Amino acid sequence: MIKKFLYLIFILMTFLTAGCVKETYDMNKLSKKAHISPTMAVSAIKGDISFSDIVKAGDTVLFGQDKSVTLIFKIDSVLDLSLADFVSLKNTGEFSAGPQADPNLPNPLFDNSKSTQLVAAIKPDSIDFKIDELLNNITGTFGIANPSITLNYSNPFLLPVELKLNFTGKRKDKTVDLNLTPFSLIHPVGLTDPAVKGSFIIDKSNSSLPDLVSLPPGKLYFYGKATMDLPGKANVDGSYISGNSRLTGSLEVKLPLEFRMNNFRFADTLDNFMKDDGGNKDNALNPENFKLLRVNITAKNGFPLGAAIKMSLYDSVTHTIKSAVDATGLIAPAPVDSNGKVTGVTETSTSIEFTQTFFSNINKTDKIIFFFTLNTTGNGAKDIKIYSDYRINFKASLVVKPDINLN
Repeated sequence: MIKKFLYLIFILMTFLTAGCVKETYDMNKLSKKAHISPTMAVSAIKGDISFSDIVKAGDTVLFGQDKSVTLIFKIDSVLDLSLADFVSLKNTGEFSAGPQADPNLPNPLFDNSKSTQLVAAIKPDSIDFKIDELLNNITGTFGIANPSITLNYSNPFLLPVELKLNFTGKRKDKTVDLNLTPFSLIHPVGLTDPAVKGSFIIDKSNSSLPDLVSLPPGKLYFYGKATMDLPGKANVDGSYISGNSRLTGSLEVKLPLEFRMNNFRFADTLDNFMKDDGGNKDNALNPENFKLLRVNITAKNGFPLGAAIKMSLYDSVTHTIKSAVDATGLIAPAPVDSNGKVTGVTETSTSIEFTQTFFSNINKTDKIIFFFTLNTTGNGAKDIKIYSDYRINFKASLVVKPDINLN
């Protein structure tokens, strides 16, 4: 019944799209045996989409006045250290994680006999992005050009504080460290001065941040320490550091959409959703019903990003690909200037063809493997920039040639 209904739909489409069908048929023969194989072209979809139509500005997406796009992430309370968190290295010469006190010093802050270094551990933390499965299916190269991390802090201590911060990103068996040199915080200079608010920027000029972000990591580990040097035999008393004072800080991560990609491919394997597994032949997708199904796509691409897609019918028992549909040149990237900004559009026309051979292999395979490949302009040879007014114009049409036998 379903098959006959599909035949009726094909015939109705022949009438409704008569301007697109070249063949003619004697409809008086429909009550008898008949064979119909029209070629029909149907306008399927068209559109014009900009980046700002897809992604809206908000707390995590910033559109600049020049229409540049930056992703922003904030991490609160990465620093929260009080006096009790520091331990003295005066006698031991080694660092032990706080909060604790050197048992040989009743109060390490107020012992003026000699120079003392105080050290506090910054509480280790980690972020699991839970994308290991995704990362396992990604190949190719990807690079973020100008990421930055800003540490915003409030420092109440009159003595200089030096911070040693490190991030370690891990993806499978590969790790990348931040490699940031220790740096000093600004601090109050007078006994009555309030806590000083300051910031420190971490970027490619002082660290390996671009390599860390471009890994990209599945897990991120954060740790570090803060040190203060107490001057020997100085007038060190409670006015240097109040027991209620706290050194606090937060992070702001900025990722300008300035990057490069070279054959950045994502592969995904799914169960064959086109396969007939119900045993009902009347519902089955029979290859003899189709001679051809083709999707024609024309795109005017204003993004510096090209895309290709491939769909393969895979037999997991024999480990073979039975048939594939390949749209290698689906969308070509737009041209850019020396600064990575788009200067025009690139027009491409692509046909994605599903042949009778492809349809005949649907019920002979149990998996479908999708491959999505992305390349920036120049195949990753230079960095490109994304702006909110970039857009793509496209249209698609469907060409189908059913092979219908009426009995």
